[in-house]
Amino acid sequence: MTANLDSVRPDDSPELAEKVGRLLLVGFEGRDFPEVEDLVTRVRPAGLIFFKRNYPEAGGPRALRTLIAQAQDLARSVLGRSLFIAVDHEGGRVQRLSAPYTHLPPPGELGTAEAAEKAAWQGARELAATGFNFNLAPVLDLASPDGVAIGDRSFGAEPEQVVALGRATLAAYHRAGLLGAGKHFPGLGEATLDPHQALPVVPVDVARLAERELAPFLALIGEGLSAVMTTHALYPALDAGRPATFSEEIVGRLKDEMGFGGAVLTDDLEMGAVVKNYPLGEAAVAAVRAGHDLALICRQRDYVEECRRALAAALRSGALAEARVDDALARTDLLFRRLDEFRTPQTLRDEWFAELAAREAH
Repeated sequence: MTANLDSVRPDDSPELAEKVGRLLLVGFEGRDFPEVEDLVTRVRPAGLIFFKRNYPEAGGPRALRTLIAQAQDLARSVLGRSLFIAVDHEGGRVQRLSAPYTHLPPPGELGTAEAAEKAAWQGARELAATGFNFNLAPVLDLASPDGVAIGDRSFGAEPEQVVALGRATLAAYHRAGLLGAGKHFPGLGEATLDPHQALPVVPVDVARLAERELAPFLALIGEGLSAVMTTHALYPALDAGRPATFSEEIVGRLKDEMGFGGAVLTDDLEMGAVVKNYPLGEAAVAAVRAGHDLALICRQRDYVEECRRALAAALRSGALAEARVDDALARTDLLFRRLDEFRTPQTLRDEWFAELAAREAH
């Protein structure tokens, strides 16, 4: 991977800055609006992702709701568009918002589609009431006794189980007005290393992948899955040289062979599997070139800037094709159109928020 990491130049057009920004879904360090304001106005991202560290120290859900509303108002004013407001809210050990938000059970403990729908509906209402519109869930990986990265984040070990509970979860998200993202393509259940720390190698053959790991994604793509997140892992049976994050073969399998017409996201490019092995700006360019439509950078502003500079330089030089970027932007536009289809009335979201606020008061 190579990319010229020139800075975004003063003579870059607003159109280029907008294109580059809309390839990024970014996080931030703190809890205050000035940091969000700087990100939105300078980076012009497709959206923001929130973590526990961004939960205001005082004011609870009401303060968080205000921060999100301020970010959206600013984006509409400055960018002429809304933002994705994303979070990882799977339940169990991956849930960013603490009390009074309901602590949801681990997906692996749900067992039935009815239980999955009930948990997802509870969580989705609370997210939508606060201003979130994109939950980076459900996990569609298959559980495995040999894997270390997923465990009870998975709905189960069998494709049919994962499909049934994933379907129920996505239906609840949509009913509440949220997008979901199936993850981690092409399947991370067998990984014996955690991509947060290092780059796993998943030595599963093509026939096994097609029969098991890919089955939940294929089934839910056929039912209108809007977004898919890939993983930072190497699959020698699919691409011997490049992890899924940078593999045209693996992303092409998703988009072309499996017919996925939605948006493809990277996992967080700040994970150890990437930052320990690749310069981050080059990684962002390689991910988009491989077919990803959104590059996820979850925390450090320096990394956000490095990726933004690299993407701008690659577009200027032709190292990143305009047609590939235009396709990425069209796919994220599709996500916003899906959000319009799912949108719930503000009066209903206000009712849900009143329930959440009342719980905090007690």
